[in-house]
Parts: sequence; C-alpha cells; structure tokens
Amino acid sequence: MKSAGSAIREGRDLEGLRDRYLAAKRAEGFAGGTLRYERLYLTHFLAWLRQQRVCDVRDVSPRHASAYALALARHRYKAGRGERSALRFLKPRTRATRLRVVQGFFRWLLRRGVVLVDPTAAMPVTFKDRQLPRHVLSEAQVVRLLDAPDLRTPIGLRDRAILSLLYSTGLRRSEVSALDVTDVDLTGLTVFVRRGKGGKPRLVPLGESAANDLVAYVTKGRPELSEGHRAPRTPALFLGVGGPGQVHQGHRLEPEGVSQMVSRGCGKARLPRLVRTHALRHAFATHMLRAGADVRHVQRLLGHSSVVTTEAYTHVAIKDLAEVHARSHPRGGGPRPKRPVRLDPRFPPK
Repeated sequence: MKSAGSAIREGRDLEGLRDRYLAAKRAEGFAGGTLRYERLYLTHFLAWLRQQRVCDVRDVSPRHASAYALALARHRYKAGRGERSALRFLKPRTRATRLRVVQGFFRWLLRRGVVLVDPTAAMPVTFKDRQLPRHVLSEAQVVRLLDAPDLRTPIGLRDRAILSLLYSTGLRRSEVSALDVTDVDLTGLTVFVRRGKGGKPRLVPLGESAANDLVAYVTKGRPELSEGHRAPRTPALFLGVGGPGQVHQGHRLEPEGVSQMVSRGCGKARLPRLVRTHALRHAFATHMLRAGADVRHVQRLLGHSSVVTTEAYTHVAIKDLAEVHARSHPRGGGPRPKRPVRLDPRFPPK
C-alpha cells in the first residue's frame, strides 16, 4: 500500500509519470518514432495543464479533458520556419491522435491506481473520415522517379535501390532505414521487416527488378560508401553520407535522409508536384489493387493491423473505375475514348 505522502508526490510528478508511462510502452515493444511523438504530445498536454494551474493528475476532471480538446481545435502553428510563414490549424486526424495519446496515458494511470477515475473516458477521439491519398503516382511517373539517380556513382546506386525497394515492397521510410544487410534475401527474394509499425515483424516478397538494383548497390555502391569512413562497421543496409567530420558519415541512413533522397529524385525527374516517401507506398498499394490483387493480401504486405486502413486504397481504385465507366459506357455521361482504356498496368496503352 502506498502512503498518503507518496501518493501525493507521485500525482504531482507529472513529468516523472510521463517518463514511466513511455518506459512501459518501450518495454512492450513500441517503436522509437512512436514514443518520440507521444512524448511531444504529452509534454504539450502537461504544459497546458500547468497553464490551467493543475499540478496533480488526480485533479484533472472531464471538464479539463473537454477544454483541452477545444484548445487543440483552436491551436495554430507555423507551417514553415520563416517569419512570414502562414499559421494553420491542426488537422482533425492530428487532433484525434493527440487526444488518443492523452487518453492512453490516463488509462495507464488508472490501471496503476494513480487516479481513481479516467477523466478522458468521454473525450471524443474518433475520426471517421479516412483521408485518401490526394495524388497517386502513375506508372510512368514512378519510372521517371526510378530513373532519376545517377547509377555511375555509389550514391546513385544507393538511391536507385531505395526507390526500387520502396515501390516493390510498400515499406515505410522508417522500415527502410532500419533494414540490415541480413534482412534482405536476394536469393529467395524476400525482405524481413524486424520491427514494423507497433513493433510487429513481417516478411515481404521482393520483385526481381528491385532485387537487381539491390545487388548492384550491395556489390558496388555500399562498399565505396563505407570505405575510409571513421564510423565503425555497421550492419545497416543503407548508409548515409556527410561531409568531413559529419556524425552520420558511413552510419545508418536515417528516415529523414530517405525523405530527402526522394525529394531530390522528384526534382530530377521533374514531377509536377512534390512527392513524399509515402507516395511510393500509396502507388504500390493502388497499382496492385488496380491489377486485381486481393485487398487482404495488400493488407499483409503493407503491415496494416486492420483491413479498414487498406480499404482507403480500394476507394482510389474505384474512382478510377468510375472515370472509365463514365468515358466508356454508352450512358456513362462522359466523352467517349478514342481508344480502349486499359486498367491493367502490365498492358499500358501505347
């Protein structure tokens, strides 16, 4: 049994409770990126509590929970680093994510007996409208992006291998960054994701084209990137490159480095809009569904815990079908095509 004094001190140690909660989640296998965002969101919530002159988690009431949800709806942030950067409101999805983090924190406090009632139990944290990808890369655009790196350089070989891997497997940027050399079976054409989202492992098949690009990188590009660097030997598959004295020189390529590489490729390929790393994951799923892949199979490949998440891509494919129906059907309502429209990417129109 806790003494009254120790219970009071524990309830007032807001940052200490936050750190213990995150440590417990780390022990359960949650990814480091997830925990970094949860720390950020909880720190913001605790700072807001202090502004409301609440210094003990046991004093938080449902009224405070509702007030914080309203504060997030009114919160605005700078979209850029410049002085003239526009102020934007948080998206509904972001607000729901922040509220779920706070709710998970209080559920943990309730299980540990720090609080007797969960003040966030009635807090609205659901977000029903799943956001669809605004723009899905066409196959021609993917080819232009894959052809952007200069294969005469080790960095170009690395970038081509990453782009091919992203499109062939649908991996997230954090999963690509975390890959070790031994995680890729170039003979059996599989990629082992040791720690996906939520710490869940999965085995993903690898296409032959991506495998060939990885062979070129591993045999020619990676040895040059690691040679002569002061970094110790690393099992990382993809290595970062920096200037003299850079801490990431020869070390594992970070997720942000993967994003920067995709942005550079987008500029070289002269794509009409900025392409983020997740766009290749969107293209992977949408193109497979267009070609007739089962949504359950795509769910397993993407590592989604629920098929509902994967079904967002089926809506994109259905929109394509609706446009084809409008153009092709005698009573579809759209202009008739001059040539047949082919949905199967294996048979692109000439």
